Amino acid sequence: MPDFWIIGPIAWDLALYVDRLPHSGHFVQAVESAERPGGTGANVATALSQVGARVHMVGYVGADAAGQRMTTALTAAGVDVNHVQVLDGHTSSVVLLIEPNGERTIMGIHPDLLHDVTIPAAAVAPRDIVYFAAWRDVFIPAAQAMAAAGAVVTSVPPGTVPAMRYLIGSRNEFTVIPKDTTAIVTDGASGVTVHSADGTDHFPAAPADVVDATGAGDAFAAGLLWAIGRERSLVEGVQLGLSWAAATVRVKSSVPTATPQACPPSL
Repeated sequence: MPDFWIIGPIAWDLALYVDRLPHSGHFVQAVESAERPGGTGANVATALSQVGARVHMVGYVGADAAGQRMTTALTAAGVDVNHVQVLDGHTSSVVLLIEPNGERTIMGIHPDLLHDVTIPAAAVAPRDIVYFAAWRDVFIPAAQAMAAAGAVVTSVPPGTVPAMRYLIGSRNEFTVIPKDTTAIVTDGASGVTVHSADGTDHFPAAPADVVDATGAGDAFAAGLLWAIGRERSLVEGVQLGLSWAAATVRVKSSVPTATPQACPPSL
């Protein structure tokens, strides 16, 4: 089994469950609130580690209490944090407004410093799985170096198409569907569409009673990456990702629900 390298945000979330989103100038009262670990990179890393993968997290935290909490949470989940850098400034933090149907609206609080992170491209081995859970153009040289070293490099859009094996993201993130890579487009309850050299295939979402949609996309990406790492077919990867996403939206959490019991027997 190859190692997984996840490059992306590490964040501390404040989740506010509301009856409705406020209109401009209006007031809304949260009916429930919770502080909890989050961040797209940390979410994917945690989900993969939960099923026994060797996961290296690449990102940053600030020298603050939230950073300490996130580093502790990742370590407790079994994620290698040796490449999590402590930068001047705050740990990323977001406010989540979660409606009764589970949909969430996300607001960032602190300036993003991900572009300042040093990516340990030389540490990646052939066949390792690399996932950019957020994309910055400064990542281009590292992504291409890791691909040249034989790693399977994947990213959210737009990514660096010449270096990327797969682009994984929501319909809103894709401005165009690239022709020279495999694009895996998620669309919430509408499911997933895969665009590849073999054509276009659609996969319906797994049925689920949605409580909190936070982390669903991260769960999908983690399931897909897990299957890729085990040399399963893309179809199996999409199906596993959909299963993990369905499990995640059923609970109030930012961290994806990914357990061995959620893996089909063939995986």
